[in-house]
Amino acid sequence: MSKAEVDPYYSVRDHVQSQVDRIKLKYQRFQNLLETDTSSNSEFKDVRKGLSKDIKAVDKEIKGLRDALDTVDKNRAKFSALKDGEIQSRRQFVNEMQNVVSEIKAGMDSPAVRRKLDADDAKGRRGSNYEVHNAMQRAIDDDNDRFVGDQRTQTRQIINQQDDSLEQLGAAVERLHVAGKEINREVKEQNIMLDELGNEIDTAGGRMQQVQDALGKLLRTKDGCQIWTIVILTLILLILVALVIWT
Repeated sequence: MSKAEVDPYYSVRDHVQSQVDRIKLKYQRFQNLLETDTSSNSEFKDVRKGLSKDIKAVDKEIKGLRDALDTVDKNRAKFSALKDGEIQSRRQFVNEMQNVVSEIKAGMDSPAVRRKLDADDAKGRRGSNYEVHNAMQRAIDDDNDRFVGDQRTQTRQIINQQDDSLEQLGAAVERLHVAGKEINREVKEQNIMLDELGNEIDTAGGRMQQVQDALGKLLRTKDGCQIWTIVILTLILLILVALVIWT
């Protein structure tokens, strides 16, 4: 039968020794990672968290061993099989393990470590604030770019609309110019026609005056033949006037 089967101290001791050795390795890694930017180093955070958890667990086991030794000291008669030298050796082991764990705990919480962690946190916050500022500035720049782009688009649309309106206005002016020229041509033609009509009326008026003069002479006579001549001439005059007006 092995010692571990008779006395559970040996199995607990071996487990504590294994845990402490593991904690030592983790602490070395902790010290190496401490040289990096701890605020952004995820491995450092994992190692620190795991190290604290392992220390807490091994502390309980060491306390269990110490309590067991205290019980043996209080009941030496019951545990007479344990020699004083064995008890002393076990207590020395417990103290050594406790000292190692205590030193690592003190090293993890030392002022130098706290200053390094605080400095990294402050640096990280400044970097975070800087990133937030940059993000806000980029958002503002993007908004400005979109606003300027929208304004340019609206300006181009307005200019295009104005160009279309000017083209339509130019076409309307051209039509008015053509219509004006046509009206001017018609007015000139009508003026010429009116001048010709005036001339014809003047001519007809002169002829009518001659007829009236002749008619006046005939009226002053009683000759029937002359009277009929006057009537015929009057009819001819009326026909001529009608022709002048209608044509």
